[in-house]
Amino acid sequence: MCTVSIVAAKGIVRMVCNRDERRSRARAVPPSLHENGPRRALFPVDPDGGGTWIGVNDAGLAVALLNRNEGDSRSVKRLTSRGQIVRDLLLNAESIEEAVSKLSHVARAKFADYRLIVVDRDGVATVRGAGGASIVVRRYSTATPRVFSSSSLGDYLVEGPRRRLFTRLLAEHRDPRTAQRLFHRHHWPSRPEISVVMRRADARTVSRTQIDLGVRTATLDYEALHEERTAAERRRAGRRC
Repeated sequence: MCTVSIVAAKGIVRMVCNRDERRSRARAVPPSLHENGPRRALFPVDPDGGGTWIGVNDAGLAVALLNRNEGDSRSVKRLTSRGQIVRDLLLNAESIEEAVSKLSHVARAKFADYRLIVVDRDGVATVRGAGGASIVVRRYSTATPRVFSSSSLGDYLVEGPRRRLFTRLLAEHRDPRTAQRLFHRHHWPSRPEISVVMRRADARTVSRTQIDLGVRTATLDYEALHEERTAAERRRAGRRC
């Protein structure tokens, strides 16, 4: 369950992700540097599955994970953590093309349905995987702002309202980064369960991650949002890869 947006301005491609999770889920480990041979990557870790839902590496490749929920998926049996896919890509790929190639060889039957948002300085790709079926890849330019959403209540319930809000904010603000910032802090008091900063009895938005891809730099800024966050988590953790 996440909301991911991408905007480009003044030479920076910015991806922001709100992570929504069950209240019973273990607290994520804040981002740190991980290495695999010459490859370095920054990402938080989900202690339940050992993977991650978002990160960036030193090649300037950023990856975010959205679960695919065609209907109410709260009772779906868990398989291997989809976060392992993100972790492996960040530590082994350096471009969208290489990431897509590696995904074509993933044993998809091990994982529940997923959608990956893969970004570099030149473009965006979405990759949809389900069971043993072939992956579906769509490519976009970074010139047009994009937003992607998921919810365990059903993706169809949140995608329309959140997309319309994103479009409205972009129209109201000259700087797309301002619209993006306001979008990822937005909450409808009358519709908390589908808000970008969402809240319901069994789940809530628990963190916000911002990744900036520049010409020569890649940075990750992470903020824990839940009430029980520790003193260390209250401090914004910015890191350069």
